[in-house]
Formats: sequence, structure tokens, C-alpha cells
Amino acid sequence: MALGREQGNYAEYTVIDQRWVSLKPQTCSFAEAAALPLVLITAWGGLFDRGGLQAGQTVLIHAGAGGVGHVAIQLAKLKGARVITTVSSEQKAEFVKAMGADESILYTHDGFADAVNELTDGKGADLVFDTVGAEVFKESIAVTAHFGRLVTLLDPGELSLAESRMRNLLIGFELMLTPMLRDLPEARDKHVEILKQCAQWVDKGLLKTHISKQLPLAEAAKAHQLVETGHSTGKVVLAV
Repeated sequence: MALGREQGNYAEYTVIDQRWVSLKPQTCSFAEAAALPLVLITAWGGLFDRGGLQAGQTVLIHAGAGGVGHVAIQLAKLKGARVITTVSSEQKAEFVKAMGADESILYTHDGFADAVNELTDGKGADLVFDTVGAEVFKESIAVTAHFGRLVTLLDPGELSLAESRMRNLLIGFELMLTPMLRDLPEARDKHVEILKQCAQWVDKGLLKTHISKQLPLAEAAKAHQLVETGHSTGKVVLAV
């Protein structure tokens, strides 16, 4: 598993600084290994570094059947947290259950706020991990517990933070590319350590990735189209 110094991965070969390379887990294929680094580091950063998730806490993971979401569910369960997640179909509800989610919410029926508050006795989740965007972030404020944390992968746009202030929330952003884009070697070292730890869990059967579609490099445009629908399960992989 590797994290390149420069942007861009759509190539048959690339040159990489050996400091930013981690060995592939022995028990998974190269395609599965290729699907892991971005989502593992993103999920780890959102849940643990920014989110401070602890054993016994409740986390709400949005889009749990997605690339980041299905890995985040597994990492949260390894930490000993209770996992609630949102999904768009009954099929995905079964998928996230197989990944370890304790409860899933079919948000296409009545949203997710009422269901989260019911599942948490009105307290809300200690941590909410938004992998979707502005509207979900906005609605998530009301289901984050007082003194809890709300972490997003995306720009939440313009919105009122009055309720966030009243709840004393910590709001965080996770962008796993920052150490590369801003040339932060110590932060990149942390990424390698995350990959090494996760590789051990993969080889022990405690962590896995789901590939919904594997396409040749020549069909990169089709892969983007699949991802941009927002309805894919797990990861889409380009194979050279």
C-alpha cells in the first residue's frame, strides 16, 4: 500500500519515496490493497484523530455503505463503540450489518434525525462523521450530543452555527491529503503507521474492504461516473 508524494494515481508505473510506503497485507489481493489506504486513513482521522472516539461511545456514520463509511464502521467497532449508520436501501442495510453496524437508518423514508434521537434516548451521538456534505452536516448538528463532536470530509457551506455553539460542539474537518499537499513529513509518518496497524487487522480477519466494481484503467471515466452517482457500495477499483 502506498501514498504518493505527487498527486495522481492513474498510471501504469509511478515513483515514490520509500518513506511513504507500507507493505500490502498478506491476506488480501493487490486490488483490495489498492482500495484501502485512502479510506482507511480518512476514516481513522475522522473517527480518532479529529473525532476522539472512545470505547462505549455512540458514533453516527453517514453513508455507511460507501467507501469511507464501510471501513469507518469496522474501525469504530474495533474501538468498542456503538455504531449507528445511514443507508439508502434495504440491501445496503444488510451490507452495513455485515460490516458490524449496530443500527442502520434508511434516511430516504423520513430523514435521519428522529431515528437517531430515538435510538439515543434524545441525547444524540457522541460523534457524528459526515461523509456526504452540506445538507447532511447541517441536519447532523441537532443529533450530535451536547459537548460532542461533528467531523466532516467536505465543505459545509454557509450555515448558522448557533445550535452548535449552544451544544458546545467540537467541529472538525478531515482531509487525508493535507500532509502530502502541505509537505508535512511527520503527519505522513503517522499515515504509514496507520496502514501498518490496519494491515495487521486485515491479516487477522478483523478488517476488510468491499470492492463493488473493478474496471480496467482505460475505463476510468466510467469508474468516475459510478462513484459520482453516490450509490455505489464499498469501493470502485481501477486495475492496470
